[in-house]
Amino acid sequence: MIQIAILGSGIEALEQAHNILDNFPSSQITIYSEDAEVGFPDPPSTEELVLRDKLDSIPEAWVGNIPSTIDRNSPSVTASSWLCKSMGVRLAMRGARFLLRTSILDVETDQCEISFRGGGSASSGVDSYDELYDFR
Repeated sequence: MIQIAILGSGIEALEQAHNILDNFPSSQITIYSEDAEVGFPDPPSTEELVLRDKLDSIPEAWVGNIPSTIDRNSPSVTASSWLCKSMGVRLAMRGARFLLRTSILDVETDQCEISFRGGGSASSGVDSYDELYDFR
């Protein structure tokens, strides 16, 4: 079983996590994010996207429910936020672990360890990883 650490919870980070699970389903993925909720960062994101275009470029299985009131044809920050939230929910359903409101204190690449402090169920500690992807 491969231990995967992903730093950040933007669209690229979530796509990477889904790709890994598609290719290596037994991987254990942990996503570390300073945000309180995936898709709705504080401060708010300014990344706009056209939801229909993005949905056409990623597998349908990666995306959960997105409210029908979200405009799918015009660039918007709201569409980006809801896509991230939807992809994060699917990742959780696939077994990914999220450490929200979590700050990375140190990454020891030689020892493959991450030191962190957070506000979730694992408030602080050191995790080992086999592969690290940094999208902060």
